[in-house]
Amino acid sequence: MQLAHYAFGEENRDNGTIVIVHGLFGQARNWTAIARRLAEKYHVVTADLRNHGRSGWDMDMTYPAMADDLAALIKDVSDKPVHLVGHSMGGKASMVLALSQNAKDAGLVSDLVVVDIAPVVYDHDYTDYITAMRGVDFNTVSRRAEVEDALSSGISEKGVRQFLAQSVKTDKETGKMAWQVNIDAMADHLSDITGWPQSDLSDQYDGDVLFISGVNSHYVDPKDRDHIKSLFPKAAFTSIKGAGHWVHAEKPDAVLLTLSAFLNR
Repeated sequence: MQLAHYAFGEENRDNGTIVIVHGLFGQARNWTAIARRLAEKYHVVTADLRNHGRSGWDMDMTYPAMADDLAALIKDVSDKPVHLVGHSMGGKASMVLALSQNAKDAGLVSDLVVVDIAPVVYDHDYTDYITAMRGVDFNTVSRRAEVEDALSSGISEKGVRQFLAQSVKTDKETGKMAWQVNIDAMADHLSDITGWPQSDLSDQYDGDVLFISGVNSHYVDPKDRDHIKSLFPKAAFTSIKGAGHWVHAEKPDAVLLTLSAFLNR
């Protein structure tokens, strides 16, 4: 699938290309502020994953499918290996791509930054989110604030409601609102999204990898580091104080500094 994307710093292509990938229920523009700052030196591309943002919808919501989409995007936006940055689900898709034979044969990934996720199976799911999103009656709402209120019956955290409400689009002709994410595909593939593919991956990715996590998040457990190192032998780990799972939204300056240090190493 051809992914919708935004490009910044086209004049800096000679300094390298950074491709940034969002997480579940997110979109490329979640990373715009950081992308613009990085684009002062680099060519930066932020992508909408399938079933998100402006990209097309497809009922296949597996990591190999998402990795294939990213491979096609990278080939379109750069003729050299890219610096690949992925958050949460986008981090898993990026890891699967880096471990794929396709990426190795084509030389697609120069190095990798994984933000608050690990290559493991998680025991949580997002059924409550999906149920709440399906319960929004778009015949009775006309503003994002009203969407947030409609979500409150199933989602107690205000920050989560605000985040999900960003994935609503408004038809310019009719004024009617609708979800910009394919809830049905996500619901059908929750076990894939929270899981980790066990087949069709190479043993290791030998490039440099940085794992960034929020101190207040539990997505990257220190006990998983041996497993991470088995897949990514050059993995390094750092954490951002005062941040949870949405590290880039909560502490953008700290994430920017950390990314810049890694890229300038």
